[in-house]
Amino acid sequence: MREKSVRITHIIIFVFFLIYFTQISPLLPFDGDDWFFNGSMRVPFPLWGVWNPTRVFPEVLSPVCGYIAAFCVYPFTHDYVGAVGFVRSFVVSGFITVFFFFFFNLLKKRFKISTRISIAAELFFILSFFLIFKHLNQASYTGFWSNDFDSIFFYLVPGLLNASVVFWMAQYRNLYVELKKMTITQKGLLILVLYFALFSNTQFNIILATYSFFRLVETLVKELKEGKNFPLLLKSTSLYLIILVIWLLTVIFDMHGARARSLAQQQTLGVLFNNTINHFKIFLNYQNSKFVLLGIILVVILLIYQSINSVVNKKVDVFLVALLNGIGCLALSTIYLLLAYTKAGSEYASRVDAMWPTIFFFLYSVSICVAWLINQNKLIKEFVPLVLTLLALLAFNFNYQPIASTVGGYDAKTVKAVDNYIINQVIRANKDGKSRVVVKVPINDRNCSPKVGTSNWPHSYDMAKELQNTLYAHHLIRTRMKIVFKPDISVNQKFYENKKNEQPFTPLE
Repeated sequence: MREKSVRITHIIIFVFFLIYFTQISPLLPFDGDDWFFNGSMRVPFPLWGVWNPTRVFPEVLSPVCGYIAAFCVYPFTHDYVGAVGFVRSFVVSGFITVFFFFFFNLLKKRFKISTRISIAAELFFILSFFLIFKHLNQASYTGFWSNDFDSIFFYLVPGLLNASVVFWMAQYRNLYVELKKMTITQKGLLILVLYFALFSNTQFNIILATYSFFRLVETLVKELKEGKNFPLLLKSTSLYLIILVIWLLTVIFDMHGARARSLAQQQTLGVLFNNTINHFKIFLNYQNSKFVLLGIILVVILLIYQSINSVVNKKVDVFLVALLNGIGCLALSTIYLLLAYTKAGSEYASRVDAMWPTIFFFLYSVSICVAWLINQNKLIKEFVPLVLTLLALLAFNFNYQPIASTVGGYDAKTVKAVDNYIINQVIRANKDGKSRVVVKVPINDRNCSPKVGTSNWPHSYDMAKELQNTLYAHHLIRTRMKIVFKPDISVNQKFYENKKNEQPFTPLE
């Protein structure tokens, strides 16, 4: 019965997020990068000196989803843009569900918490990703927001994958013993997952790297006290060492990539780091200060209580170890990201999706405190249904829609209409046997020029060839015809919503 309730809970979680990403905050392609990565696949291994040397997983998964949308869904729905959005939403919802399922397993197996309390803590963990950025009566970010359609695979999905691996590893007191019990098939799957986790995003595999570092230190301290020799120490820490070595190699690869070489800085590192800190402050201002403060208070209370308890009982509790690891990972990951964005671009430090490792480790630390609190106090257990219901009503208050994962923040209906308008011009010309077509697109930059391929973003001149790649790969056009974009204000007037005279929200009370 308990296993059935767990399955039903996670099916509901999956369905909720699928509805969220298809109806509430839809994921749809819009800009040049969205179309480029949706239909062009890289070779599935790291490459020295290319633009993104180690960003393997997103640049493989994205076109695979595009193929599934074009060849498996579109033939039945006859809605190409909708099919592309649905498949990506389905995949993202799957990653999110697996992520929360592994958190549930961690509570059950490592912390020995009952099924009901684990589900309650898991539900709080889910809500926390909405509550941390929730501001009533205004548009808010969520912990599942991305800057645009392709960024959700560049940032959120690698974060979810790395964090899920961390949860899996954290289930076991002695990971080396568990690895020895695994079958060949299980080890093969683990290697596959670790490969794509580490070669996903250099800013996000820091999640796995920092956790491995702290578990390495923890294991060494523990086993040195027990007097184990060097060969045994090496065996028991081998997986953590391998992860750290590969992570370091990904950093070296990316530092010597074309993208890193293109980032010629005109200012000193001190000025750049100061700019990064200022952008990080913007990121902090996006957050709900009351929720963050309550979370910090809860973490501090548990730290003090467990520290005193460990001194009195002369035994370190598993909650204290997990909390210290979470706080340590939070600190190291945040420092690493701030240093990385000082080089890559200070504005990333203000982006919710780019700072996801910081969000994750903070909410993880708070959520295990909530799990401990519910588990310890009978009175608190009685109030759990009420508290979770009230939090859900706050989190899912949609008087204002969540901030859209689209450049420009346009409504999903607008995005889809513009996409179809552009694509249909190409398809009609291809059906007529033309080898070249001039396509009208919205004008987004009054000073745009064909001489600057990246101008008029999100419908840049370069998007023409990127769209051609995808439409040809997905069999919507028969030849690699030449597409030329022509920004036209009439397209804006026809499709873009008018926000100039939007009315304010009238509160109920």
